Amino acid sequence: MLFKKSEHKRRSNPVLGIFRVILSLLMMSILGLGLFQAYKSFSGVDPLSINPQTSLKKLLTSESMVDLLTNLFTVSPSQSIDKFKEALNSSGTNKVELNTAKKNPPLKFKFAITADSHKDMTNLAKALAQAKQNGAKFVIGIGDLSDVGTPEELEQTRNQFDKSGLPVYTVPGDRDFWDSRNKKLNPTTNFNQVFGNSYKSFSYENIRVIMIDNADNYNGLDDLQLKWVNDELTRVKETNTKLLFVVADLPLYHPSSDHFMGKVEPKLKDQAYQLISTFKQFGVDEVFSGDTHLYSKYVEPKLGIKMTTVGAVTSERNLQNPRYAMVDIFEDGSYNIEDIEIK
Repeated sequence: MLFKKSEHKRRSNPVLGIFRVILSLLMMSILGLGLFQAYKSFSGVDPLSINPQTSLKKLLTSESMVDLLTNLFTVSPSQSIDKFKEALNSSGTNKVELNTAKKNPPLKFKFAITADSHKDMTNLAKALAQAKQNGAKFVIGIGDLSDVGTPEELEQTRNQFDKSGLPVYTVPGDRDFWDSRNKKLNPTTNFNQVFGNSYKSFSYENIRVIMIDNADNYNGLDDLQLKWVNDELTRVKETNTKLLFVVADLPLYHPSSDHFMGKVEPKLKDQAYQLISTFKQFGVDEVFSGDTHLYSKYVEPKLGIKMTTVGAVTSERNLQNPRYAMVDIFEDGSYNIEDIEIK
């Protein structure tokens, strides 16, 4: 009898064990999905969009990997690197070419773009000093230029820009509207008092920059600004401008981040696409934005407009180290965007 009871227990345990395993896997899946969505929303990076083959190629062709393999080979370093390149280049359709980038034409000038400084004046000062030392002729500041948009916070940022001695052009972020909106004022009131009109345009040498204000998460661009955008683009088309850039706080589109125009009020997605269509029609070369706290470059899939989100200056709520961007403009009208960490 004792043997039979023991056998009976052994027969019932596997069923209970399987149930526990299934329940554990279910709970882990739910937890993992929640962590994945939280990371994707906060960082603007979709881990599932990463191409493992591309990532492996980047690793294998990195200088550090070449150096490592060189040290392992018994032949001379130059021969080792040549053999490594030949092996990579012999992979048929997956061919990887090293050091084949064309040399850039003569540099005409540089400018800097900062984004999302919030109240981090220390990093903003470092970024501006670094940009000036690197030869920036002017700075574009993409909001959030404050935490809650009080006049005091905005003035503090304005003073920091002024100390750099560089010309500065700014657009607001949604945070820069909070204090004005709480006081039942026009959302742009505090920003306009400190930085001037919330949307503007300017030219420098052979480029034109149109800076739109799309930071109002509830209303988007009003009819007056939309007309202004079309008028500006029409005027640019009649000139010999080589490069046309658009700057906005909120990305008009992002492939993986939840930070984009229309994230709060879905109807604004239609306005964002209307703007993208207009920019495509008038030949905009690049759309720069902030808000994601993450540097990324991508192409809007429907119309093929190139877009760049500039990483955040602030050290708070930032998955990357604080950073800004430098844009090199070359004599032939080409350009290059460089993501730079603040030192």
